[in-house]
Amino acid sequence: MRSLSIRTRLTLWYFCFFATAGLLLGVASWFLLQRSLDSLLLHELDERTDDVENFLGSHGPEASLETLRAELMREYRVKDEGKWLQILDQSGNWLYYSSRGGIARPIPPLPSSPGKLIPFVAVSPHSLRTYSREAQAGGRRYWVYMAISADSSVLILNRFGRDIWLLVPIVLVIAGVVGHFLSRKALNPIASIVKDVRRINDRNLATRLPTFDTHDELSLLSETLNQMLERIDTAFRSVRTLTANSSHELRTPLSLIRTRVEIALCFPRSADQYRAVLEEVQADTVRTTALIENLLALARYDAGIAEPELQPVEITSLVSKAAQEWALTAERLSLQLQIAETVRPIWVLGDVEALKRAMRMLIDNACRYTQSGGWIQLSVSENRNVVCISVTDSGIGIAEHEQSRIFERFYRAQQSQESPQAGSGLGLSLAKWIVEQHQGSITVTSKVGEGSSFRISLPAYVATIDA
Repeated sequence: MRSLSIRTRLTLWYFCFFATAGLLLGVASWFLLQRSLDSLLLHELDERTDDVENFLGSHGPEASLETLRAELMREYRVKDEGKWLQILDQSGNWLYYSSRGGIARPIPPLPSSPGKLIPFVAVSPHSLRTYSREAQAGGRRYWVYMAISADSSVLILNRFGRDIWLLVPIVLVIAGVVGHFLSRKALNPIASIVKDVRRINDRNLATRLPTFDTHDELSLLSETLNQMLERIDTAFRSVRTLTANSSHELRTPLSLIRTRVEIALCFPRSADQYRAVLEEVQADTVRTTALIENLLALARYDAGIAEPELQPVEITSLVSKAAQEWALTAERLSLQLQIAETVRPIWVLGDVEALKRAMRMLIDNACRYTQSGGWIQLSVSENRNVVCISVTDSGIGIAEHEQSRIFERFYRAQQSQESPQAGSGLGLSLAKWIVEQHQGSITVTSKVGEGSSFRISLPAYVATIDA
């Protein structure tokens, strides 16, 4: 079953709310009107009782029962005015009694609680309200019972109730219209956001949605979508940059390989000449292979499928092996590769292969940008549960304004671009990613013409080794 749209559901909710509110208002108005009419009747009967009490008090206690009956009959027979009256003395003798046989039977004793107005059964189709109260006059007590016709009140209530029922369809229609209007009004900002989002594609990812100063859910939605667009834009720019730079980096060695092979095939050459060409092709192939491996590593890292497998690693041994691995390369480049001795083994929690790759990146970077006759020094130290691995060289150095960017992908410092050994600009970004995956950090300190020092900081791990 297809669910209703948000607009339809909002319309139904608004309709139910306003329809219910309208009906409750009508019912409450009917009861309030009834209460007001009864209050008027009660006030009128209360005033009539006060009048009877004053009348009895004016005759004094010496008046006989017959005299009071005659006076009451003469006084209230004329001004009955639609009211029923029954007066009894404290002995239970009636002093006055009025009745309209065609409308109601005689009022029975105590037809209602004293001082309270209640309905009284009358001859159909009439309606009465009764009232009783004790009266004090001339040192005597009297019971005054009254009733009054409520036909006009009933008529007013019936007409009011009929009008309410006639207004019900109008209220329902208004509730539906108002609910639809309010639902559209509430969803218009969302519709505007949807319209703006649909216009955004891969060619205009820099476009941002309008923000609101209301600090409500719509403002939060707009800000969240803008943050998502910022991440998507960054990812797209990264992909475009990676594609453009990798194409450029791959095109250069492949063009060199093709050119050298084509020149070698133009005319016969000696074995030594072919060997020289093959060695150049091999060097370009090695460079291309390393670049492709770095690109694949970046792709795996970005896709989140190259998470490091952490285990205790004796970092001093790893650095020593890295120095041995690069000793021949350093000797070929006439560089002095040194490693500072450590007093005891130092352990970290990490991925062996990933840490080896990071060390290779830093040593390779030092070898590329250190002139013949220079030196490279590796060292490991521990201070306050932080392990520091340093790769220091006496190379060409890095300008201060470029040090904050050298860990960006494909970025190469100006001096690096001029060097014949310049790399692809991916090594340091890979090293930074690996270190960050180990909850560490990598920093650089450098001066132009004096060399550079790369420092990796990792959390120390206390290894438990059985004797």
